Amino acid sequence: MTDLSFGVRGNCGMCKRTIEKAVNNIEGIANVIWDKNKKKIDVSFNKAKTNEMAIHKAIAASGYDTDKVLGNEEAYKGLPGCCKYDHSMEMSIK
Repeated sequence: MTDLSFGVRGNCGMCKRTIEKAVNNIEGIANVIWDKNKKKIDVSFNKAKTNEMAIHKAIAASGYDTDKVLGNEEAYKGLPGCCKYDHSMEMSIK
């Protein structure tokens, strides 16, 4: 297993469910936890089945910015009001 942590913007529990679901839909994911306070995700995955960029792209496709890929604008527009995060918010807060 490979462990990875990186920043993901979001606001609330609904964001958490959407972000984690997007990652869990990728083959080879063993564990995923997004921390709404730190704006950080921790992922464990089988590198023979997926890779870091696939994870970033899946999150971005669901409408959320990562520290490497901007969220899909159409998906972002479809998010509930509570999930409309500030595109300049800090990620990976210590």
